[in-house]
Amino acid sequence: MVALIKIQLARIALNAQNTPQIDLDKAKLRDRIKSERAKLSSEERAKFSQQVEQLFLLDVPFNAQSKIALYWPIGDEVDCKELIFSLTQQGVELGLPTIVGREKPLIFRRYEGEQKLVPAQFGTLEPDPHSPPVVPDIIVLPLLAFDKTGARLGYGGGFYDRTIGDMKLTPMLVGLAFDAQELDFVPVDSHDIGLDMVITQTGTRRFNKKGPGR
Repeated sequence: MVALIKIQLARIALNAQNTPQIDLDKAKLRDRIKSERAKLSSEERAKFSQQVEQLFLLDVPFNAQSKIALYWPIGDEVDCKELIFSLTQQGVELGLPTIVGREKPLIFRRYEGEQKLVPAQFGTLEPDPHSPPVVPDIIVLPLLAFDKTGARLGYGGGFYDRTIGDMKLTPMLVGLAFDAQELDFVPVDSHDIGLDMVITQTGTRRFNKKGPGR
């Protein structure tokens, strides 16, 4: 509890700074975490990703009527492709993000099999533009880092923050990460939205609704 209070006080002090300073701090953290994550071997990433998948299926409250937004992984991210396949086999309706404009919210389009995915920005894949949209009640987000309050450090585009902020009802927000991506403190802006859960290879962290962006 004392540690969390210290983090919140540090966040208040940081938010009193101007936005360019916060952006600079985030940029430095992104470089650091990318380097740390890249140190994992391909064997470790595969093993840890499988453990993340198993914990997701155990700990995230969903059923066959749920609508879940996931993402097609790139680079050194947690490989969630097997999770996508598992959820599809359970009859869950899935959506993957589509970027329609630099400053616009994402559109989640129905995942209808890997064969219907097309190349997209940043080296990922997305559903065919003719696939119907999905309004999710659970969003699984990619991330670079997170902290003990549920603050999330993304890639800097702001796509998920804009998207979630534009939704009538805020869905459950779940981050997938490796333990190496956990920080003591992640700087946030007023528009940054915190997570409900983060799942790593060693366990599930749950955060209350009073965290950043709530």
